[in-house]
Amino acid sequence: MNINASGVVIKTVAKEDRSKLGKLRVEAHDAMNAVMLLTPEEIASAGLNPDDVTELRSVIEEYRQAVMFLKAAERMSDKLRQTVLSHGHTIASLLGEISAQGRRRARVSPERGDILDALTPIINYQTAPAKKARLTRVRNEEAAAEQGAEEPTKEPAKAKAFEEDAPVSVAG
Repeated sequence: MNINASGVVIKTVAKEDRSKLGKLRVEAHDAMNAVMLLTPEEIASAGLNPDDVTELRSVIEEYRQAVMFLKAAERMSDKLRQTVLSHGHTIASLLGEISAQGRRRARVSPERGDILDALTPIINYQTAPAKKARLTRVRNEEAAAEQGAEEPTKEPAKAKAFEEDAPVSVAG
């Protein structure tokens, strides 16, 4: 992908000044087309300054070129967003697989400490959402208990299984 907008004169407008600029309405395209189609006779008979018409035509052409590149850049930006999402999905999937492989290997290996030391950031990344969900669930149960609700429900079997799959400490 390549967008070569080197022919476009880039304008910079300060953020605080952007709201003060006049905006084109939808009907502006018809008016711009009419200006582009004016003949020298029509310009003279209407008493228009030919230099003003020439300048306006030049700005209209630059505007149209900038709009064309803006649309192309937006499409490219969307494609780049999709690429980032796709790569992110692949990375998350592979991190999960590597984390699971490392934990399985650490359970049976005598070098469990070395394995877990090398994979700790990956395992922490992979298990963080489950840990956060468990913490939220515990907080909600405590809040319900404080409000006089029924006894908090016992931890589901999945939470206990999660604890069994948690990384083994380097010391143990």
